[in-house]
Amino acid sequence: MPKIELPPTKSSLRKLKEDLAFAYEGYDLLNQKREILAIEIVRKISVIRRMEVDFQEVLNQLYAAYRSAAVDMGSDAITLQSCFEMRGYFLHMDYAKFMGLKLSNIRLDLKTPRLAYSLPQTTAIYDNAKEQSRKALPILAEYATITKSIIMLSRELKKVQRRVNALEKIFIPQHEEAKKYITDRIEEMEREEIFVKKLIRQRQSPESY
Repeated sequence: MPKIELPPTKSSLRKLKEDLAFAYEGYDLLNQKREILAIEIVRKISVIRRMEVDFQEVLNQLYAAYRSAAVDMGSDAITLQSCFEMRGYFLHMDYAKFMGLKLSNIRLDLKTPRLAYSLPQTTAIYDNAKEQSRKALPILAEYATITKSIIMLSRELKKVQRRVNALEKIFIPQHEEAKKYITDRIEEMEREEIFVKKLIRQRQSPESY
């Protein structure tokens, strides 16, 4: 007996065929979506790997400038001074639709540095560290955008894979088994009906008297 219990009727068979046709169509579409998601993930990973070299170099320069400033001014003085710094960028958040997902895109526009009209309380080494941090912001935003996209695409790929597995290993096999069972039962009942009708005709014929 199949796991799907339906009466062996032609209406049940018709419904099973419709469900299977819909399942196979959905299976094909999900397979296509899975392939597109996998290709996009691989593409973004290759992009982020190329970025990592430049990103790491920018971070190394920033850390080196910060260490020099910390030695020159002291880490507490740098922390205190950074609290008075004005934000030097504009943040923009855009969204792009891809396969039903809203992928975020972070953009930073750096402000033009203002000239100081009074004697600054910082040193040239601190100003260099601040400039290095400005250089790190755009590539950091781009790196975060691609990383977030990879995470969202990977989560969607897992969902699609679970649906494909459910169709391939559970839904479609169970419905195919039920369709075969009902088809066999209908054919068997039709043969029995033909046999009964033939038997009745034989009994009703004049030769039987």
